Amino acid sequence: MTPNERIEQLEAKVQQAYQVIGRLLSGPDGECPDFDLPEGQRALDYFAHEDYDDDFLPFVHPRRAGK
Repeated sequence: MTPNERIEQLEAKVQQAYQVIGRLLSGPDGECPDFDLPEGQRALDYFAHEDYDDDFLPFVHPRRAGK
């Protein structure tokens, strides 16, 4: 697999994650209020863009905990 093919796979995987997060936030009937909460929109916005944010998660990442 070439590096470009790997990047394409990873981008597709992030797109799938975005769809899964949206589905989970909307609930089984599509009416769950979590979808419209600021936290839900923040998660969707994060996975809709390519930027990486070390501080996205609300807790310290294990690799950064010892620093």
